[in-house]
Amino acid sequence: MSIYKDLNEMNIDLEEYEEQNLTNFEKKKWEKRILKKIRKEKPSHVKKYLGVTASAAILATGISISTGTVSIADMPFVGETIEKYLNSNEEIDYSSYKTEIGETAENEYGKFTLNEVMIDGGRLLISSTFEPAKGVEFNYKMNPLPKVMINGQNLTSTKGGQSIELNDSMYTIYNDVELTEISIGETIRFHIEFNDLDYEMPLDHPWVFDIEVPTEKLAKASKTITFNKVINLGNEQSIKIKKMIITPISTVLYYDWPEQANHIAFKIVSESGTEILPENSAITGEGSYNRYPSIDLTAEKYYLVPYEYSPNHHATKPGKVPEKSIPINP
Repeated sequence: MSIYKDLNEMNIDLEEYEEQNLTNFEKKKWEKRILKKIRKEKPSHVKKYLGVTASAAILATGISISTGTVSIADMPFVGETIEKYLNSNEEIDYSSYKTEIGETAENEYGKFTLNEVMIDGGRLLISSTFEPAKGVEFNYKMNPLPKVMINGQNLTSTKGGQSIELNDSMYTIYNDVELTEISIGETIRFHIEFNDLDYEMPLDHPWVFDIEVPTEKLAKASKTITFNKVINLGNEQSIKIKKMIITPISTVLYYDWPEQANHIAFKIVSESGTEILPENSAITGEGSYNRYPSIDLTAEKYYLVPYEYSPNHHATKPGKVPEKSIPINP
């Protein structure tokens, strides 16, 4: 028996409940869920599911039904997926490489739920839901950033993220944490602490999570190419390419560029002529990386081409350095 039939046959007393309006975001979520259910069970007989509309209307009002269950507005909310953070294309599915957590920590600032995490080449991606406590001021411009430890070591190199308002009391929190060392192929234990509500807003009682993340499937689908090659750029300048990690999620290149006069990054150029610029980069004297979309080495040959990286985000074309092409998969 489907949940919709159960709901349609259930007696509901509406008098004792106060109507609560959902946000546009929540209404779209429910609409998508109902439409998926219709298409899945009887795609050619939509008329038979007119009763679903009544059920959906009950759900959309946010009222509870006379079974002792909590109202929809009070139910735990599953935040946005990691796929949506990486790419708005809803066809992308990284379920094979993600780990669902569903643990909640609470302090005087509110409830913080770690929804799901995913390891990619040299980074940890996190999707969480934050419900601020009453009186706590929070907005989408604020972003709690985690400290990530593996085996007692703080291996966080850079970290960033994004906050998305779901309604006036609930936010999706995304975090993208680059790690200096992470080996895949086995289950990794992470200790994650959210020590601040925003930049320079430390917490007396942080949200803390200890989790385990399997990486066997990611390891089987990934490839590491070791270069350890010094490239002469002219003008008595050289750059050392260390390695490239290619996963189903992204491609990341690690290299050493100690010069301070300008910044050197790399674009990936396919044999057919397609140029792929980095989606994000960190270029420092201690160690640099460029991260790109995932590439398929079996489809065609690819080359690394260095260029002068402009810090001007409005630049439409990268600067030029002496043309060099380094084969990735010769």
